[in-house]
Amino acid sequence: MLLLAGVAVVALTGCELKDDGDNLVNGKALFVEDCSQCHTLARAGAQGVVGPNLDEAWQRSEKDGLGRSTYEGVVHRQILQPNRGAQNDPETGKPLPVMPANIVTGEDAQDVAAYVAFAAARPGDDQGRLADAGGGKPEGTAEAKGGTLSIPVGVGLAYKFADAEAPAGQLTIESVNDQPTEHNIAVDGGGVDEKGDVVTDGGTSSIDVDLKPGEYSFYCSVDGHRAAGMEGKLTVK
Repeated sequence: MLLLAGVAVVALTGCELKDDGDNLVNGKALFVEDCSQCHTLARAGAQGVVGPNLDEAWQRSEKDGLGRSTYEGVVHRQILQPNRGAQNDPETGKPLPVMPANIVTGEDAQDVAAYVAFAAARPGDDQGRLADAGGGKPEGTAEAKGGTLSIPVGVGLAYKFADAEAPAGQLTIESVNDQPTEHNIAVDGGGVDEKGDVVTDGGTSSIDVDLKPGEYSFYCSVDGHRAAGMEGKLTVK
């Protein structure tokens, strides 16, 4: 009986880490890394604008009488067999990126689906180990060195740094993007409006600017990315 009680305690305290054999910590980490640049899921800090809003999708499913286990199955099936038909952005008319099949596979795909079903439109914040899973939030200050300011793309729709500092004068600003999702580096403010090339898969977007002391914004100019939070403050002294 004592052993069973101990197992019960472990099951209860770990309810956000495991769910019917699924690893929610792994699922969240993979979702942030592979899916957050396209989808919105508030508890994961994801504000993607390309794919469906997963919080809203769950709310519609709930109104239709579906349970979270059913929603998990739908998400899992969509990961394995996504819609292959081309779709256009209703606002710009431009073609939207097509979700690749099997972006995660096997147990990883099950873990991602389980986390999405757990987190979608659920009030509050993730707790414990689950709160730390995935990272993805920009942190720290990028500082210019030798006339170059490096602001790499981070995880999801975010740069690695939250803000940046540089001396006044000529400056090259560069951003390495290791994601398959398109990103670039752009700067505006104080009469400046410069955009670098859009790059993917290890490419570097860069701009050359001549900045006076003041405050500017660096951001990604790909449609919807700045609105989703991919920007920061650049202080020039």
